[in-house]
Amino acid sequence: MSQSVFEMHSVELFCQRPPGARYVICDEWHYKACLGKAADLQRAKAETREFLDIAQLNGRTWQEDRKLVKDLIGCHWLFFHGVRDRNPDTDGWWVILALLEEVRRGNLLAIKGPRNGLFPSPYSSTPLRNPVARTGSHPDGERILSVQYDPATSQARLAAARATRAGDGGASTLPGDAQPFDYQPDMPNVDAMQVAGSEGTPRNNQAQNKQFKAVVKALGLNKNQARQLHDDISKHGLGYHEMLERGQHMFGGGDD
Repeated sequence: MSQSVFEMHSVELFCQRPPGARYVICDEWHYKACLGKAADLQRAKAETREFLDIAQLNGRTWQEDRKLVKDLIGCHWLFFHGVRDRNPDTDGWWVILALLEEVRRGNLLAIKGPRNGLFPSPYSSTPLRNPVARTGSHPDGERILSVQYDPATSQARLAAARATRAGDGGASTLPGDAQPFDYQPDMPNVDAMQVAGSEGTPRNNQAQNKQFKAVVKALGLNKNQARQLHDDISKHGLGYHEMLERGQHMFGGGDD
């Protein structure tokens, strides 16, 4: 059954004491049938007892709520109390007493609302991973990765960075015929500071390798991480700072 069916067979009561509290009145059958796996009968019964404890604090407010009284008069729950003959303008107290009597007898449940909050959102989903360093473990002991990398976010940030530098007149454009460079783990060590100021795509493969080696050294990457970064940026024609930024998003660490 759907949420709309549950709304047809339930009534929502607003409390003044405690302020802002809401309770949803419904019968047990519709509660379990409409909410399905989201239904928690044990908790619902505990909340019903709590509702009865505070009902006397809100009785007068409910009695004076004409719309609430009219809705209750139309409910089948109170049929045997003869509420259909009652005047909602003058007999609100009678209708509310009949309602509380049915709750005390266990014929009705009073569940903490709001009513639409009882149903899981159909739009809930796992949020995109953000490139933010995290440490620690899940409650079940599973290790959390140190960095969560979202390729779409990284691409957008890199594009924005290139656009900013282009506006300053100091950036290069990505060549359409950019060629991949070969990563050589055993190439000579390069001082990162020697190439840190380089911008844009180097003109030859050897210069690209020097910039990439400097990025690997600056970030302290191992061979496996260096290979992952190489595969990720290959054919993109990135300069030193762009490669460094991509590496920071993927593995963290290092400053440019």
